Amino acid sequence: MLYQLSLSTSIIAGIMSCMLFFLGLKIKDRKQSRNTLIFAVLMLAASFGTLEWSFWLLGVNMFTFFAFPLYAYFAIWFGFIIWIFESRGERSVWVTLLIALAILVIIATNCMNCAA
Repeated sequence: MLYQLSLSTSIIAGIMSCMLFFLGLKIKDRKQSRNTLIFAVLMLAASFGTLEWSFWLLGVNMFTFFAFPLYAYFAIWFGFIIWIFESRGERSVWVTLLIALAILVIIATNCMNCAA
């Protein structure tokens, strides 16, 4: 039951992220557009996080070799984020996000049941 709630939350956060990306790319003001895109990335991270949590609730370790299509999905999204911020000349934003993502993946991989 709880995994259904987390999957619903993941879907809602993913839709909100897509809407914020669309809005962030349409805004003409550079600072406001940057802030909206960063918030879109945070919503996308929330979507991915709740997706990983729902898999964990089902007993599936998302960080295995068998999750290759899911890795490809994440890589494509992160490639899109890199492309957006590189085209705007803001490399520091996506590098910071990459470092945070690497730290979170290391923690999630090495500590599947730390909170339990």
